[in-house]
Amino acid sequence: MIPTHAAPDSPEAHGPRTIEIYVNARPYDVPDRDVTFEQVVALAFPGQAPGAGAEYVVTYTRAQHGNDSGSLAPGQSVRVKKGTSFAVQITTRS
Repeated sequence: MIPTHAAPDSPEAHGPRTIEIYVNARPYDVPDRDVTFEQVVALAFPGQAPGAGAEYVVTYTRAQHGNDSGSLAPGQSVRVKKGTSFAVQITTRS
């Protein structure tokens, strides 16, 4: 007889894998190892756009493969692992 369900230890048995990251100290599960600047900003400030003369500053720690810490600019991404932490701030240009 052919089994109709996944083995208990197979990835299919647990559904899609997610990775727990932190954005402004709040935990989030993301479906992909590569996380973009835009995704992080959307998690930090859902539905908000910076006002005139304002921009987002995104920094991270505990990322993967030699990118342990750094910053992201619009259009950039970083490979994350469980526990990668992002800090997102809004700043105004003077």
